[in-house]
Amino acid sequence: MLWFWNGGTVFATTEPRIALIIGNSGYEDAPLANPVNDARLMAETLRGLGFDVIERTDADGREMKLAIFELGDRLEVAGTDAVGLFYYAGHGVQVNGQNYLIPLGAEITKERHVAIEAVGAGWVLGQMEFAQNRVNIVILDACRNNPLTRGFRSQVRGLAKMNAPTGSLV
Repeated sequence: MLWFWNGGTVFATTEPRIALIIGNSGYEDAPLANPVNDARLMAETLRGLGFDVIERTDADGREMKLAIFELGDRLEVAGTDAVGLFYYAGHGVQVNGQNYLIPLGAEITKERHVAIEAVGAGWVLGQMEFAQNRVNIVILDACRNNPLTRGFRSQVRGLAKMNAPTGSLV
């Protein structure tokens, strides 16, 4: 049960809550110390709050995309009152104003490879939005330094601002 406070009134909700948690640490060229640990803690916390959690750690591109499809499918089955949550910890990059999440094993030597080898954050939102549930939350805990700068024209640090559809928080 999830509790909310609304102007002096406390009420509980029992809507279905489904989360996908991905933590990628084991990158071959630029390993990270915390994402897998952060993902495990987030998954444990969300389970304690009544979320049905899909958890993936050190996932390659195929694993990430299949898990995102699973999240969308489960949200669709849960109905319009469901709450969806996506949490990602790992490397992320911005290319031409679009945010991408870097899976393990991605072979990115040039900026243009990102669209094929990485997972677009906007695509994740689209999969969640397709389910037509009322509320979606996306948390991108991405490392701000780009480990792939050698073949990149732009040297932008961090992720771009994202416009979320109605009912979604990024």
